[in-house]
Amino acid sequence: MWGTGRRLDDYLRGRLKRALDELARIEPDVILSENTDVLVAALLGKHMPAEISVDWGDATRTPVTEVTTQFNDQFERDRVYDVPASRVVIRFPISGTTEMLDYQASHFSIAGTYGKVSKGNVEVEVIERTLDAATIQSRVDRVRQDIEQRVGWANADLDSFRATAEQTIRNAYLARKERILNDRAVEESLGIPVRASTMPRPPVPARRKQVTLQVRNAQAAFVPEPVLDEAIYQDVLQTVRAWANSLERTPGTGAKLGEEELRDLLLGNLNSYWEGAAGGELFNGSGKTDILIRNHDRNVFIAECKIWDGPKVVADALDQLLGYLVWRDSKAALIMFIRTKNPATTIEKLHSAVEAHPRYVLTKDASNPSSRVDYIVTADDEGRRVLLAVIPVVLRPADV
Repeated sequence: MWGTGRRLDDYLRGRLKRALDELARIEPDVILSENTDVLVAALLGKHMPAEISVDWGDATRTPVTEVTTQFNDQFERDRVYDVPASRVVIRFPISGTTEMLDYQASHFSIAGTYGKVSKGNVEVEVIERTLDAATIQSRVDRVRQDIEQRVGWANADLDSFRATAEQTIRNAYLARKERILNDRAVEESLGIPVRASTMPRPPVPARRKQVTLQVRNAQAAFVPEPVLDEAIYQDVLQTVRAWANSLERTPGTGAKLGEEELRDLLLGNLNSYWEGAAGGELFNGSGKTDILIRNHDRNVFIAECKIWDGPKVVADALDQLLGYLVWRDSKAALIMFIRTKNPATTIEKLHSAVEAHPRYVLTKDASNPSSRVDYIVTADDEGRRVLLAVIPVVLRPADV
């Protein structure tokens, strides 16, 4: 089954080609309207193999059964006899794209292979004339050592290739998006109506055609909605994180302050940095925001400040925050003040609550959960994607 000489790199490149082929078939309006990270993640999830994992701690077996096996008698000119034997099969669950094991990874062994993969299991078949536990364990150990090595090689190649694949898909997506926008700009500048046929058009009565709103929207030229530039967004979040670090280093400052007072401290910091562009309790969307930054009369950054009081606070805060957003691909933040005696556990619960929210789409970056985690969420039923940064701020409990 394994070690056929077919290269795993060729297999992975074939899977990447499938993703790029699907990208080329996606409707232009979807290319223009979907969030980049969501689209790339969807194509990767659909077409890239999944890492292989074996659960060696969940073994099952078949009953020991009587079978026959062949015995080679060297004393009778290698005559082969069928002799009584016993058989047992040990199975271990295996998950992921086990098809990768059919291919030769960048590291491989020319030695023989042991065990087989069948229907989601690694199977170790043992047939002996005299079966005993030591023999079975020895055979299992040999299969496990071989498979763990091969799985490790395959997963390492996949991990390395996945980064290349993600960047390739992202570049292809951005190139196609730019081309579509350019084509539509050219169409708009021509000012010439489109005709699908070169045949002469018959005269028609001068009658106004009634077009539904849905059709009219579909025919309208795509206009990118205003977004906060990524560099500015990251700059704002770094400013918020720097302020949070300062507050955490002087816990007595924020220990007895309420939610609004903490918000005002942050607001003052942002106003000094953004020259008065930040405002608090400003009307936007369906309610009042805690932090709002406007640029050229447009809302470009929206944030909510909350004090942790259980997962429900997170759910309510996200509902509230998403209700404020009025632009697709808006940039938003949830700043959670934590005053519990075990902040590490609370931070885990905070991020779990975000991922449990029905509007959660994917986690973009969770490399430093105690400082900040970046998510993508859906703002409404129309599928508007929102970049959401969740920033925990650990304060000393007021009664400590």
